[in-house]
Amino acid sequence: MAPFAQKRALAPLPTGRPSEYRPEYDEMVIECMAQGLSLTAFAGTVRVSRESVYRWMSAHSSFRDAVTRGRAARTLKLEQKLLSARYGAQCSAAIFALKNAQPDEWRDLKHTETTHTHQLTVLTDAQLQAIAAGAADQVGDGITIEGEVLQPNER
Repeated sequence: MAPFAQKRALAPLPTGRPSEYRPEYDEMVIECMAQGLSLTAFAGTVRVSRESVYRWMSAHSSFRDAVTRGRAARTLKLEQKLLSARYGAQCSAAIFALKNAQPDEWRDLKHTETTHTHQLTVLTDAQLQAIAAGAADQVGDGITIEGEVLQPNER
């Protein structure tokens, strides 16, 4: 025991590097993205990494909300650019930017339907063991296992 009485507990020392986040970044990110720029471009504007911006989104709900509003403002800017495009290249560039900025709304939706003609059946344990042991022979369209022929529709 210490020879003196401790009067107050010491506060824990902060660990790690302090965050570079500032509350004024909330409005700045909206303004930056409203010009059509990306979240990464905003990170470059305030001279931090993209990962830092994503950490700020996790740690500060006001910043996360600002980024959400900024993304909507960015989409507005890009759609206005598309509607005012006069040349094919401008149109293509705007569509490309929108596909990357808002893939849920602007992606090319491809639907593929496939069908198959194979029929699956259940094999017995003895049949599976014979196939694994190499005792099965391929005869024509069927498989012979220990004298029993399985036709293609029985496999």
